[in-house]
Amino acid sequence: MPDVRDEDPAIPTLTIPASPEAPVAPAQLPPLLTEVVARGEAHLPPDPVLRAALQAELEHMLAQALERAMTHVREEMEAELPAAVTRVVSRLRPG
Repeated sequence: MPDVRDEDPAIPTLTIPASPEAPVAPAQLPPLLTEVVARGEAHLPPDPVLRAALQAELEHMLAQALERAMTHVREEMEAELPAAVTRVVSRLRPG
């Protein structure tokens, strides 16, 4: 049974799905961590530890971005509420 999250365009994907029928071209792949930071330049922990730490950091960044976005949505909705009430009341017929 396919995961509905795979089909939802509103959910960003941090990986590129690949299949034997349609292999991913190397130009489409994101850079490897070792291509961004050379192991000799920085002391990197073992891959599982690094992956877990990066995942936690990304989740934290996403949570902060969502909180900022929701704050903006709340402020916008509160600012538009009086006009929405006026529109609704003007459309209603007495009685």
